[in-house]
Amino acid sequence: MKGSALIRHARVSALGLALTLAACGDSQPTSAPVPTPAKAAPKKNAEPATPAIASNVTYMYNPVGKRDPFRGLYMEGPGPRVLTEGPEETVCSEPLCRFDLNELTVVAVVSGDANPLAMVEDKAGVGHLVRRNTKIGRQGGKVTQILRDCIVVTSFVSGPDGKAQPNKDNMCVKADVRSAPVLDLLGGKNYQ
Repeated sequence: MKGSALIRHARVSALGLALTLAACGDSQPTSAPVPTPAKAAPKKNAEPATPAIASNVTYMYNPVGKRDPFRGLYMEGPGPRVLTEGPEETVCSEPLCRFDLNELTVVAVVSGDANPLAMVEDKAGVGHLVRRNTKIGRQGGKVTQILRDCIVVTSFVSGPDGKAQPNKDNMCVKADVRSAPVLDLLGGKNYQ
């Protein structure tokens, strides 16, 4: 009896070890593989099991009331308000709307083209290109003209009667007074 109890204990231990290893995923069970039933060959004139779904539905995206996913979240919050010609106020989301006009200086103007452009610089020294109809300034101004050495910014302010009145500001390039005279290398004379 001692021998059969020992064999039974060994079988139970081996079975417990096999189940533990199978549960952990370290080993495959040593039992014989279960045969899979053979699949029946499909009939040649049979209909498909799932009917094809007709995709006649077209999707139309309507962005009304949704935020622009390509704009950062910080631009959606409260910002500078702009008074336009109409009675309602709109928010200016362009980078130059964060500055007052006296914080910006005109650095250069390119006016010999049908589409003139200018460069303004903020107090941090960052340059911004402006063209006609570029929004600029906290007052909701817009570049209306680019002249030879100036830009004209028109903003609308409410007057004493409550109507929006245009206010034109000229921002001109400041001449560099400390420029060195240019030397003519052939003649040896200074240009003025």
